[in-house]
Amino acid sequence: MFHKTRKKLSYLYATLYFLLFTLLIIVLYFSLVKLMENQQIKELESFYLSQEHDFFEYVDDNKKILSYDPNRNYFYYIYTKNNSFVHGDESFEGLKTQLEERFVNDNPAEDVVHHFEWNEQHFLLLKKPISYNNKVVGFIFVGKSVTSQQHFFQKASQLLILLTCVSTILIWLLSYYMAGRAMIPIQWSFDKQKKFVSDASHELRTPLSIFYSSLDILELEESHNLSPLGKDLIADLKDEADLMKELMDNLLFLARHDQLQKPMHQEVIPLSIMLKKISIKFQKIMPSEIQFRTQIEDNIELLGDATKIQELLYILLDNAISYTRNGSISLTLSIDHHIVKIVVADSGIGIPENDLSLVFERFYRSDMARQRNGTGLGLAIARAIVEQHGGKICVTSKIGKGSAFTIEFPVHKR
Repeated sequence: MFHKTRKKLSYLYATLYFLLFTLLIIVLYFSLVKLMENQQIKELESFYLSQEHDFFEYVDDNKKILSYDPNRNYFYYIYTKNNSFVHGDESFEGLKTQLEERFVNDNPAEDVVHHFEWNEQHFLLLKKPISYNNKVVGFIFVGKSVTSQQHFFQKASQLLILLTCVSTILIWLLSYYMAGRAMIPIQWSFDKQKKFVSDASHELRTPLSIFYSSLDILELEESHNLSPLGKDLIADLKDEADLMKELMDNLLFLARHDQLQKPMHQEVIPLSIMLKKISIKFQKIMPSEIQFRTQIEDNIELLGDATKIQELLYILLDNAISYTRNGSISLTLSIDHHIVKIVVADSGIGIPENDLSLVFERFYRSDMARQRNGTGLGLAIARAIVEQHGGKICVTSKIGKGSAFTIEFPVHKR
């Protein structure tokens, strides 16, 4: 139990760290990208202001000059509002044609920032209108290559992902170690409690047996001297002694289960035959207001303790009867994908949703269950039996519609 809790805590801490660190990395990454982009846009704005006059210098010139220099940091292309090329300097041959195909037909009065990729190069492009006497007379493309920055951020993102994964693993290992250290006093206290319950349950059985035997002797030898009230008191004491003995046996069983003891006796159980016999017994004691249905597949076997499996079914069927005033109870047995499945369902009062995760805890009883007799150990014992046989048990329920307990065991292989 503590090992599972320790692992759950480690996974929880590692998951929270991963989510928080990932969120921090994402915010940091996009903040740096945006900061870099804003800085580059400011640089392009400055370059635009220095080149805007070229429109008025070359617009009336019949020669459309496009100079090329691969060492330029910035490139620009100037157009009239009718998309006629005026002048430009470029640092990547053929880029002008690409821009005209993609962006030149846009509204010339728009002030737009574009990101685009061409020939394995990444570009940042600023398109701005050119005005004269408050009228748009043309526009200019100003841009630069941001390939090196793009590659930097790609490598940085890969490094950050790797850092996140490595740090998450380290946090998981640290959390696992710290959770183990934190649970040492808890486990010590729990082990002391288990030992006390086991010892107390074992030691109380002897005086309880003597007490019950003394009542038997008193009833036999002094029956003629006892008044009706005395006889009723002895009967009540014997009933209480029986209940105490049952409680001691249940506590002792759970204490042994806590010590991870396997069933003392294992055999191949003809499960289909067992369930059919049990269903016949319960059919006889079932109230007339309850309809009992069974659906049991033939020739299903299970490796385990037949007495414990029978006790498990008795617990679940007794519970179903106790919490079903009228309606139906069903018992089904099937096998699917190497899993033996037993389902005990009823149409009783149901279990509140808040109680579903607690019904298998010891001594836990919901407000509805407190109105009925019992110790609150039945379902805890049922879960212990299922776990001893390598299975699992779960419950689904709705208030007023009933409950269904599903048990799954691994298939016995000869």
